[in-house]
Amino acid sequence: MTPFYHPTSILVLDDDPLFLESLDFQFSEEVSCQTFTRPDAALEHLRAQAGQHPNFARYFRDVSDMDLGSEVRFGDRLLRLQLSELRSVIEDRARQQRVSVAIVDYDMPKMTGVEFCRAIRDLPVKTILLTGKAGLETAISAFNEGVIDCFLQKQDASVTFALRREIKRLQDEYFAEISAPINSALALQKPCFFSDPSFTELLKDVMEKNGIIEHYVCAAPPGVMMRDAEGNESFLLVSDVEAINSQCEAAESYSAPADMVQLLRTRKAQAWFPTQEGLYHPDFEASWARFIWPAQLLPGSGAWSYSFIRHEHPAEEPLRSQSA
Repeated sequence: MTPFYHPTSILVLDDDPLFLESLDFQFSEEVSCQTFTRPDAALEHLRAQAGQHPNFARYFRDVSDMDLGSEVRFGDRLLRLQLSELRSVIEDRARQQRVSVAIVDYDMPKMTGVEFCRAIRDLPVKTILLTGKAGLETAISAFNEGVIDCFLQKQDASVTFALRREIKRLQDEYFAEISAPINSALALQKPCFFSDPSFTELLKDVMEKNGIIEHYVCAAPPGVMMRDAEGNESFLLVSDVEAINSQCEAAESYSAPADMVQLLRTRKAQAWFPTQEGLYHPDFEASWARFIWPAQLLPGSGAWSYSFIRHEHPAEEPLRSQSA
């Protein structure tokens, strides 16, 4: 499971307009399909998108100058993940038009498919080469060299089925690779619900049952924000025992309503208030029920409580931290 995922586009390059039309017809309801007959135009299009692929280097802040205790040695460089920066991806209206997989015909008059794939080798775009028997050895060599990610025989009767399978696989690989720095940083945070296999299974089940097509891991509030194909938003709020205890202690210190404290103490509910740390404040004494949701324990692990929060109508703006 990757820290974030959203629909992307595929690019198909072939000098046969009829083949492009046929492929677009077969895949248009499943994925955004951008077709090109000229390699130079396709190359220009991908190059124009080069700077739009998420660059997660800027999501890490150098905190080497902070006093972090005696464990830090002189000369160490320390980085802190700023997970809130994922919002820039959520708010990018062009994210679904970004090409993650390019399907390229091998036999073209001005540039072979292998030459084209070599020209975009520095981009994170995954490549599928469509070849005939004549170019099979060249395709195998290009695959072994790492120039292409997959090759299929164009005339194979099952090529459409194979394309559908490989597009999905390579789109998953695309997200796994560009989000690898975030995954590595999340794995170092203890405890981390996102690295719990039980949570991964829960998230997959929730997304499948609710038709979720994009998701983004979130730190404040902790959990995963999601959208379905119609743009309806939902949120999977996740808390560990320490977080719930903090909620209870804050509520009790401010003499919060007893009903709310009881729900939190018994882990039948969890809360997130629109304050800096999401903790209860007397300002919300009359409206506390708006910020608390029924909770369940994560199956297979008593460490986490979760609440599925559904937003009934498509939101004009992405789900904000304070509204979750």
